[in-house]
Amino acid sequence: MAIKEYSYKKHKNLYCSAHTKVKEMRSKDGADKILISENLMIKIEELFARMRCSKYIITSGYRTPSHDIKVGGNGIGQHTLGKAVDARFYDSRGKIIPAQVVCCVAQDIGFTGIANISSKYQNVHLDVRASGIYRGDEIYGTNSVTDDFYKYFSLSAEDIAKYTGDETPEYFKKYSGNTVSIVSALCSIGEKSSFSFRKKIAEKNGIKNYSGTAAQNITMLSLLKKGVLKKP
Repeated sequence: MAIKEYSYKKHKNLYCSAHTKVKEMRSKDGADKILISENLMIKIEELFARMRCSKYIITSGYRTPSHDIKVGGNGIGQHTLGKAVDARFYDSRGKIIPAQVVCCVAQDIGFTGIANISSKYQNVHLDVRASGIYRGDEIYGTNSVTDDFYKYFSLSAEDIAKYTGDETPEYFKKYSGNTVSIVSALCSIGEKSSFSFRKKIAEKNGIKNYSGTAAQNITMLSLLKKGVLKKP
């Protein structure tokens, strides 16, 4: 999806998503130009809805390269591309949703870059980088610390359901083989593998507009291997 360029002077009060105004994404050095990824805004709204938020506050959105360097970045990171936000999310009672919960739900939704960024576990980094996966806990540095935040934070689906309102899901049996085919993997655990059934599985697991692409199937297979692929 496109990266849109806005002007603070011209567009500051426009909404770039249902709950985000352009001015909230402005670089903290006051630059007029603001870059915002459409995909990022879509996923933010998915996250907002899934956690039944009352609001969210962006602490850092787009950054000019010079400002990114000033705050400790390398000047070419995801913020400089308009693909990242640092933010905290609030529940329906106005209380901050713990970063541990946000990280798990963001992982389910498919953010490619996710990290806790505060010692109090209140703020998170979220991005939609085009390549690679980042799962961080930045009070310990800026490298990935896990491939599964549920495991890292010792949280269960039931813990997350307290925030999302989801019913306790039923999961497929964990797949432990070596196939790279979701069809073969489903068959090997005694499940149906037709396209129509996989489409239902995708919808249940937050994989939007399922058409059987390699990326969608890899996501589904990854969840199945972790034992967290929900049954429709």
